[in-house]
Amino acid sequence: MKKILVLGGTGFVGRILTENLLKTDNSVTLFNRGKRNPDIFPNVRKITGDRLTDDITKIANEQWDTVIDFSCMMPDNLEKIVGLLKGKAGRYIFVSTVSVYPMDDPGFWKSPVKEDDGTLDCTPEQRKDPDVMATYGQKKAECERILTANDWLDSIIFRPGLIYGRYDYTDRFYYWLYKVEKQDRVLMPDEGKDKFTNTYSEDFAQLIQKAIDVEKHNKIYNAVTHKPVSIKDYLDASCKLLDKSPKFINASLKFLEENEVGAWSDLPVWLGGMDLVVDFSRALKDFPVSFHSFEDSLKGCIEYYSSLGWPEPKTGMPVDRETALMEKLATE
Repeated sequence: MKKILVLGGTGFVGRILTENLLKTDNSVTLFNRGKRNPDIFPNVRKITGDRLTDDITKIANEQWDTVIDFSCMMPDNLEKIVGLLKGKAGRYIFVSTVSVYPMDDPGFWKSPVKEDDGTLDCTPEQRKDPDVMATYGQKKAECERILTANDWLDSIIFRPGLIYGRYDYTDRFYYWLYKVEKQDRVLMPDEGKDKFTNTYSEDFAQLIQKAIDVEKHNKIYNAVTHKPVSIKDYLDASCKLLDKSPKFINASLKFLEENEVGAWSDLPVWLGGMDLVVDFSRALKDFPVSFHSFEDSLKGCIEYYSSLGWPEPKTGMPVDRETALMEKLATE
C-alpha cells in the first residue's frame, strides 16, 4: 500500500484518477480548496486549503510515497512545495501541458513533436504574472525546469494535449460532437484537414496511475492517447456513431480570417491552418498501458454526454453567428 497525496483530485482527470485509486489498497489524501465538487468522495481524507497561501505547509507534516499535482499554475508556488517536501516525498507526478511548446509557430509543428524539442522560455515578469492564462505555457515550462533541476526528487512530468472525456468542464472537444448531434448544417474550417493528437481522460488517468508504481522511467512524457486524426476524421466518426448526417459547410482559411473567426476560441480544436501532433512513443514504451482507439473514446464521450442530456456547450461560437457565416458562404 502506498500513501498518495493528490493536489486537486475532484475536477476532471483528477476525479477519474481518485475514483480509480479508491479501487486499490492505496491510501489517498486530497489537498484542494474544497470548491469544486466538494461533496464527492465523502470517505476520502481531505486537507482543505489554498496552495497559494501558507495552507500549503499542511502537506509537509507527514511522509508521502507519491504526490500527484494537477493544480499547479505558478512556478514560485511549485518551488515552495518542492522545498517543503524535501525528504518527505518519494515521487512527484506533475501534470504539465503541450502548451509548453511554441503554439504560435507553425514551422515547429511540421513533424510530430518529441519531448526533447524546445519549450518556451519564461521571463521573470511572466513567472510572477498573476494572469495565469496569458502566460500559461511559459509558466508550465518553468515549472518543468524547477522539477528537473531538483535532482534529488524522483519526478515524472506529463504533457497532455487537449483533454476530453468524462467530467470535462471546458466543452472544447464536445463542441463538435454537439454540432453533429443537434444541427443539420455545421461550419467546417478549411475542409477539416488540420490534424491533432489529444488526450482521452480515462486513458490519461490510467497513465498517471501506472506512473505511481513504474520503476524505471524518463523524466518527461508527451501524454496524448491516440494516433493523429483530422477534424474531418473526427466529424465523420461522430456522424457514424451518432447515426447523423449533417451537411458540412466548408469555410476557407481566407474566409475565416476575413470574418475574424478565432482559432481555438470560436472553433475549438482548430488551430488556424496548422497541425498539432506530438509523438507519444516514449510513454507507450515505458508504461504498461493500453489506450482506447479514437473511435472507442468517442463512444465513451457519447455515452457520457447522452447521460447529461446533451447540454449546450459553454465554448465556441454562438449558433446564430455560425448560421450567419454559413448563409454568407452560400451567397459567395
